[in-house]
Amino acid sequence: MKATGRNLVSAKVLSLVVLLSAVPYAAFSGNGSLSEVSESMQAGTQTVSGTVQDQDGTPLIGVTVTSSPSNGVVTDVNGKFTIKVPSGAELTFSYLGYKTVKVKVGARTTINVKMESDSQQLEEQVVVGYGTQKKVSVVASISSVNSKELRQSSSPNLANALAGRLAGLTSLQSGGSQPGFDDADLYLRGASTTNGTRPLILIDGVPRDNIRTLDANEVATVSVLKDAAATAVYGVRGANGVILITTKRGEVGQTKLDISFDQSFQAFTREPERVDSWEFMTLRNEANRNDGMNEEYSGKMISRSLNPLMGLDPNDPDYALKAARRHYMYPNHDWYREIFKKWSPQSRVNINISGGTEKLQYFVNASYLHQGGNLHTEPKSKLGYDPQARMTRYSFRSNLDYNITKNFKAFLNLGSYIEKVGMPGTTTYGGDNKWMIRDLIHCTVGMKPMTVGPTTPDASLGYDVIPDKVIRPVETDRSPFESVNRKGYRDETRTNLNASIGGEWNMTFITKGLSLKGMASFDAVANTILGGDITEMSFATSVDEDNDQIYFAADRELNGTLSLSKSGYTNYTVNLQGSLNYSRTFGKHDVGAMILVQRDFWETNGAPLNMPYNMMGMAARVTYGFDNRYLLDANMGYNGSEQFSPKNRFGFFPSFAVGWVVSNENFLKGNKVITNLKLRASYGKVGSDKIGDNRFLYLSNHTYSSSGGVAVGGYGTIYENRPGNYNLQWEVSKKQNYGIDLQLWSDWSITFDYFIEQRSKILKTQGMAPQFAGVPQWPYLNLGVVDNSGYELEINYNKSFNKDLFLSVKGNFSYNHNKVKFWDEVPYADGYYYKYRTTGQSLDQTFGYKIDWSNGNGYFNTQEELDKYTEGYVDENGVEHKGITYNLSTAPQLGDFKYIDQNGDGIIDEKDRVPIGYTKVPRVSYGLNVSLNYKWFDFTVFLQGVGKYSSYYSGQGVYENIYQGTFFKYHKTAWTAERYAAGQKITYPRLSTGETCSKIQNDFFVMDRAFIRLKAIELGYTLPSNALRAIGINKLRVYFRGDNLVTWDRLRTSTTDPEQTDQIGYPIVKTFNFGFNVTF
Repeated sequence: MKATGRNLVSAKVLSLVVLLSAVPYAAFSGNGSLSEVSESMQAGTQTVSGTVQDQDGTPLIGVTVTSSPSNGVVTDVNGKFTIKVPSGAELTFSYLGYKTVKVKVGARTTINVKMESDSQQLEEQVVVGYGTQKKVSVVASISSVNSKELRQSSSPNLANALAGRLAGLTSLQSGGSQPGFDDADLYLRGASTTNGTRPLILIDGVPRDNIRTLDANEVATVSVLKDAAATAVYGVRGANGVILITTKRGEVGQTKLDISFDQSFQAFTREPERVDSWEFMTLRNEANRNDGMNEEYSGKMISRSLNPLMGLDPNDPDYALKAARRHYMYPNHDWYREIFKKWSPQSRVNINISGGTEKLQYFVNASYLHQGGNLHTEPKSKLGYDPQARMTRYSFRSNLDYNITKNFKAFLNLGSYIEKVGMPGTTTYGGDNKWMIRDLIHCTVGMKPMTVGPTTPDASLGYDVIPDKVIRPVETDRSPFESVNRKGYRDETRTNLNASIGGEWNMTFITKGLSLKGMASFDAVANTILGGDITEMSFATSVDEDNDQIYFAADRELNGTLSLSKSGYTNYTVNLQGSLNYSRTFGKHDVGAMILVQRDFWETNGAPLNMPYNMMGMAARVTYGFDNRYLLDANMGYNGSEQFSPKNRFGFFPSFAVGWVVSNENFLKGNKVITNLKLRASYGKVGSDKIGDNRFLYLSNHTYSSSGGVAVGGYGTIYENRPGNYNLQWEVSKKQNYGIDLQLWSDWSITFDYFIEQRSKILKTQGMAPQFAGVPQWPYLNLGVVDNSGYELEINYNKSFNKDLFLSVKGNFSYNHNKVKFWDEVPYADGYYYKYRTTGQSLDQTFGYKIDWSNGNGYFNTQEELDKYTEGYVDENGVEHKGITYNLSTAPQLGDFKYIDQNGDGIIDEKDRVPIGYTKVPRVSYGLNVSLNYKWFDFTVFLQGVGKYSSYYSGQGVYENIYQGTFFKYHKTAWTAERYAAGQKITYPRLSTGETCSKIQNDFFVMDRAFIRLKAIELGYTLPSNALRAIGINKLRVYFRGDNLVTWDRLRTSTTDPEQTDQIGYPIVKTFNFGFNVTF
């Protein structure tokens, strides 16, 4: 019977199932693997022995010698090996740092091999600005990560997958993991300005910022360019560093089909540790007592919350009804859990096909991602819409390379995605769709656990009220249940299409090494938001505990209808590039050159400001290398930005770099310990034209008003509200970089970089003159100066112990520290302990009050201690200590923090504020990836962390006095006289119903956000290849992975993840994954 295509597919699927079922046997059977069994059945074997040496005749230890993936040995301490192989076999000799050697065995029984150093390392290409260079000749500071490492993350956002992977790059998911809004804050070597710190991002050489939507399976490498030698060619856009993303391309060879599937289950890394209803009321009463007020909740209310059935007679005929009413009247809600699910699903499917001939190479990728929401929502059949927070993305990429002639190659790159994002139509908290969920968390955290609801009861409780209507709580004026289910929806559709077409003409007919490249790119983005808003009838409630009754009163009488709306915008971008390139070797001389011109144009329609943007410029590079020892690199960018006046529109940004490959000197050549040593140094100038949404600041801004000013002839007036400055120009960054690349024993590679940057001409309004002169508004000027310096260390270790065991360790550590040198800041008056709050500090440095911890806990613990502090005293040595007054929001009480009078004037006030902690941009970031391969198993652990990183935590989610009380677990051990006297643990100042002198910026609430996170842990198993090839499968790997499973930090409160900036944003998620990857 002839097999049809359908039958073949069914047969392959069946065979795949059988093989998966055989995994335990193949992995743990003492009789060997499937492939070993298969090979042992082959008839006709012979024994081959020999010795493996390097070019100098030195035996090589640990060389892997194989005849098949399942049959191999390693050389001993004398470089000798013995192996049994089938007749007609081919031996493969592989060793790190040496060229792989293949030898046909034939009838021989002895084979001696000499292995040569792998000169391919000299030819390996590194992606640099507007091109590639040989790795050996690169003198710029560049770090890279490959696709394999990026695929170890389950994050829908590729930028989050970069966290901890690259030295110098900090990626923070400060906004949380809300589906469709999980953007990352990216910093390269910290921050050196207040006017936009995000690096320039290029995808396949084109400025594109949609890194969030890229699938790791379509990415080949991500490189970060850090010093001026690497970024000067980008001129006015290179000051914050550059991230280069290179997508995969086809290679000459057989067609390869790769299919990946990943199923995840997500949960929040950190949730508020709630208190029960009776604990809430007890804590609120404690706050009332501390404020000298009557207790808010009676003992009966607290007791009934603890035991709703208290006092009921089980023999009463109406017991069941009364019990049900009591449970309704005295609930113990976990509102957070009632609004948010414990788990939500995420599914990802990726299919790509690649290959090619000498004429045409291709890579085509398609992916599907669905991120389910964590909200408990009512069914769509009931509401008529879906309010779930969710995201679905469809992505496509096609990269084609076509050799039209021997000297002319053309390429076409196409990429697109469609992303559908849903969310509930809750009232916005901050004004845009991104903050819908933020508003929801805001009111969820503020809900009391004993608040009745979330809806009116059905008829079974016997109340005269319309059932299933929202109950609006008094404390927040809106119900989180209503915000999720009864306020409507928002559905956002984002589409993107980007295309690049170009070619390279090898002009050897003029001279060898000369080529001409050109590329035209077009990107189109469309964003549409469909909304439905509704307001339904709601009720207010009051509980009469004396009469055991609950009363309902309608506060919104009528049900509304769903009001539909639609909004959106479109954006398109055009990028044109043309370059002339030259690369040639003359004996020991390597010469390279490039000159490039570029034009950018982009426009947004539907935005508040939809004027088009234009940029143009040119870049050039000259490289020279002598004998792979002495290297010289000169780069420059000459760019124009319309943000500035015609006389300052163009700028020149040069850089120079030198390198010395010491290991290629005669005194180190052939050294077995130091196998590579390169010294690098660079200096240059780059710029930044990032001025936010303020455009054309060199022009004065005028506003028309129908009133105010001096009216002329009864008409309205036009007045100048922002004077222009015709002399404005871009920020300037002068950068130095000194680096060492070191390789030891071919196993260890170490890279160290030290950098110095001075950012000057930072755009800001003038501070001193306006305040001294009483001028309310001043034009923007190039005034600020910030110094930034630091270092980066990368250490990699790769070791193949034998054919079955391989270990890879990759670590990086980065440190940066900025300091404001000049900010045109008005000094504070005499008496201020710090007269400048910006100058001399790090950018965005927090100032606050220092707590006096000398008594062990920093609180006023006894009345005697408080009296001595406020009234003064004479110590045992006769020294008089004057009293100190708090000129703060309130006077100190027992349980409040005791502050240090920094300036010694006897008053705690604004003058005593000092720098506390660090800033919201970490000074330290690091990552450690350890991978171990044993036979067909692979195991990976990835740790990531940041340090010297802090923020002021305040307001909702921290303070207990928000709304009518917001309490968490750590409030249960707040200061009380009884707790202090008993020597019990105290974790929080005294509770209060209002503001206190403790709830301000101090070194308790300015918290250390340093953390170490188990970013990923993965266990995989690859089925033996010989058995798979029988059914047309080249490789099949199954794996289990966890992301963000454990976080170690120092936060004093436990309501939020340390990576997030506050307590009411959508939380960061941890994931548990399983999946497989199959290659045909």
